Amino acid sequence: MGASIRTIATPEDLTAEIRYRPSIAAQRLVRARDMTCRFLGCDHPAEYADLDHTVPYGRPGGLTHPGNIATLCRKHHLLKTFWVGEGGWSELQLDDGTIVWTSPSGLKHRAPPGSRIYFPNWDPTTPLPDTPTPVTEPTPGRDLRMPTRRRTRAQQRAATIAAERRRNHEDRLAQCTAPF
Repeated sequence: MGASIRTIATPEDLTAEIRYRPSIAAQRLVRARDMTCRFLGCDHPAEYADLDHTVPYGRPGGLTHPGNIATLCRKHHLLKTFWVGEGGWSELQLDDGTIVWTSPSGLKHRAPPGSRIYFPNWDPTTPLPDTPTPVTEPTPGRDLRMPTRRRTRAQQRAATIAAERRRNHEDRLAQCTAPF
């Protein structure tokens, strides 16, 4: 028995979606096109990477469409989300899936999709459709912030160990006082 084969939708079959999360067909196309995290030099498999809107969803041009979505590992997704703009990294996704990264120093780096190496005859061109993007106004006080921990990792580990010891102690007491 051989490997199962899944067909991938063609870029022409997919349209812009009116929701944040892409459809399964769009996810499969993007993961097959990218093959790895799209950040420079990262080889994290696309299967385990986040799907990221190049232009944020809800902003002009922020469509949920393969032409605006790329795979980024969690580390590079957080880097792109929270350390962009003036003095940070920025990206531009071209129709053929190539991402042009601009470093904080202003240097531009091209990152073509990984499928170009393994499938040179496949054309993953996914131009954005000419549909208007519904623009949503951000709620006041709900801007992006880097998540913060309530406890350090050491404090969390110590609390987990203390809770486990408490449960073990309670179990031993229950066994000692149980009637025969």
